[in-house]
Amino acid sequence: MSSETSSRNGISPQQQIALLVFENLAEGVIFTDAGGTILAVNSGFTRITGYAAEEVIGRNPRVLQSGAQERDFYEEMWRTLKAAGRWRGEIINRRKSGELYPELLSISAVRNAEGDITNYIGVFSDLSERLAQERAVREMRERLDLALDAGGVGTWRWEPGSGRLECDERACELIAGSQNNPPPTFEALLDRIPIYERPRVMDAFMRPTRRQLAFRAEFRVVLPDGADRHLVARARPHCGETDGVCRVVGVIWDVTERYLREREIRELNATLERRVEERTADLQAAVAELESFSYSVAHDLRAPLRGLDGFSRILIEDYGDRLDEDGRHHLQRIRAASQRLDRLIDNLLKLSRISQSPMERVPVNLGGMAREVALALQEEQPQRAAEFAIERQLRAVGDPLLLRALLENLLGNAWKYSSRKAQARIAFGATRIEEETVYFVRDNGDGFDMAHAAKLFAPFQRLHGTDEFAGTGVGLASVARTVARHGGRVWAEAAKGEGATFFFTLPDRS
Repeated sequence: MSSETSSRNGISPQQQIALLVFENLAEGVIFTDAGGTILAVNSGFTRITGYAAEEVIGRNPRVLQSGAQERDFYEEMWRTLKAAGRWRGEIINRRKSGELYPELLSISAVRNAEGDITNYIGVFSDLSERLAQERAVREMRERLDLALDAGGVGTWRWEPGSGRLECDERACELIAGSQNNPPPTFEALLDRIPIYERPRVMDAFMRPTRRQLAFRAEFRVVLPDGADRHLVARARPHCGETDGVCRVVGVIWDVTERYLREREIRELNATLERRVEERTADLQAAVAELESFSYSVAHDLRAPLRGLDGFSRILIEDYGDRLDEDGRHHLQRIRAASQRLDRLIDNLLKLSRISQSPMERVPVNLGGMAREVALALQEEQPQRAAEFAIERQLRAVGDPLLLRALLENLLGNAWKYSSRKAQARIAFGATRIEEETVYFVRDNGDGFDMAHAAKLFAPFQRLHGTDEFAGTGVGLASVARTVARHGGRVWAEAAKGEGATFFFTLPDRS
């Protein structure tokens, strides 16, 4: 606005500037007469209190009172205003919405040439946000203090330039053993660290500090009483933009118990390794003895058995006509018993080799293996009426020799126990049960009573007499041991006279 226009409107340029400032102040401004009647307010007043100018002009500022201050508070305010001409302080007022808010209020008295008070000007700012921030900072500091205290963590500050070191009570206690004699400098701290560790600790602190990088250092201090303490320090350098001084602010905590536990575990592991080596040597010696025993059984024990069987056969062939029926029967029983014992020894040796022999894990075509076993069984007894149903593309990962022996035992059992059926039906296949491949061998033979199923896979346990079906009771024990070595499971389901199904799993560990 030009000076000419301003003059026509009765407002000088200086007054125009004052009005602009009055209207655009971020603080709220209230202008009253000497009696306290509001004459004018600015937009800041409206923004803070919610009252429009027309709602308060002509009224007393008491419209903003919240009731949070006592009567004495306002009486003291007015005494100060009349005596000193100004008052400044914090007060709780109420917005138009009814919300209470804190404000910082400054009131100045305006006097005329004779010194009489003609008006009052109040300037105030909303403290809500500032107080909320201060409250949040206090709460955060309280939570931090609680966390540091609960974790036994101390805080420290170091100025690399001067070497000055400061620490709180907890940090001083950790470093010095008490709060009364803390190391005042980083060099004094190094004096408490064993000589052989000082270069490593200095490098851990100094190198990242020069690069202004956060770091972590673990070190040992020797307390005045001679006790050792293992500590961990974490810190971050900060360089002032104004003074250029670099300070390192960090935390420190005690890890002595962890260190002692780790040392104890290391010692225990060393002791355990020695014990494992000793036990391994004992086991190797036992295995060697077992192998020697197996050799003795295979050669020394079986030789007289074969002699017994051979001489019994000679007696029958050469002198059978001189013996009566009972004599020949007894000789036949002797031969049968010696042959059965020979087979039993042979099966025991096979069972022991399952546990001792090294294993390999390669892809195996179980379907093809099963067809070869079935063909061999049929060639031994071509007169039998039997039907084999073997799934193709049945593959697994395992030891080929052990898995072939497993199939020979399971399919051989199915062949044997279905021999009294006019038409034997034997199946080999696989199914999925809970994301696991389960293989099975099923027959329509004699089956067994599930009440005795727990005995199936133990050596020498038979659910049928030798007068019904031949056997030594070792085959299923071999199956169980083979499956266990592969990390799988084996079980059976059956009903007396209705056949049996044997299940097994072979985890894929290729």
